[in-house]
Amino acid sequence: MTLTVGLIVARFVHFLALSVLLGAALFPFYGLAKSDDDAYRRLSWLRPLLIAMAVLTLASGFLWFVLMSDDAFVWVWLFRLALSATLILMTLGRAAGTWLKAIILATVVLLATIALTGNSGSNNGPLWLQHRLSDAVHLVASGVWIGALVVFSRLVTMSVRADRAEDLKMVHDALARFAGVGTLAVGTLTLSGMTNPGLFLSSLDSAYGQLLLAKLGVFGAMLALAGANRFLLTPRLSATLDGRGRLKTAVNALRMSVLIETALGFVVLALVAWLGVLPAPTFEPQTIDRR
Repeated sequence: MTLTVGLIVARFVHFLALSVLLGAALFPFYGLAKSDDDAYRRLSWLRPLLIAMAVLTLASGFLWFVLMSDDAFVWVWLFRLALSATLILMTLGRAAGTWLKAIILATVVLLATIALTGNSGSNNGPLWLQHRLSDAVHLVASGVWIGALVVFSRLVTMSVRADRAEDLKMVHDALARFAGVGTLAVGTLTLSGMTNPGLFLSSLDSAYGQLLLAKLGVFGAMLALAGANRFLLTPRLSATLDGRGRLKTAVNALRMSVLIETALGFVVLALVAWLGVLPAPTFEPQTIDRR
């Protein structure tokens, strides 16, 4: 039981660290009006956050590797651990323009290669390629969305505390620019989830199926909040910044919505971490053990 709980925690922390890494590294490309070359100077929190998440990625990945029940994916994990260590070196670089794109690429690879382990990695049946691809794409898309939510939660909270119009304008502009990326991430999540073989093979009589249903419910709530942020709360903030409404009310509503959506994203990651230690649906012609 203790090993199972440890594995769930390791999986959750690994998913979260990689998601924040991806969200933080992507932010300068849509959150700043100018080039990302001076992102570390303009965003004093960015580099320390990347370093912390890279270290957490390696530590949680190593714990996950140690707690695995067998050695079926040793070579995949050795590659992932080596890349995680390299990622730390990338985040230590001081030139944002030089390293941010490399950090994004490495993080995407680390997220995608999780699909080469566990349930999808064990599936050698006729749907093996579809299963791996759908899992890989799903993991990357979720990292983009949840990582961005963590960054926005930090930014909107800092803006409210500082109470400076320029900070609020940066949050508004970043949210507006993220709209297209967010829509693409949500659409990709939906399509990749629908093409995952496990979705339709799961029984509601099993713990796996019940947790999967709970995950879908939380995902629906996140979609509702994302829609409210994009079509209601962000335009309302824009109107108040132009002097056509109550600024404090608009900012507090947006902050609460973003924080709740972020918390729900954490719940999704926790459910995914839990799902990974449960018996998975049966794939013909063999039964798959999920790790």
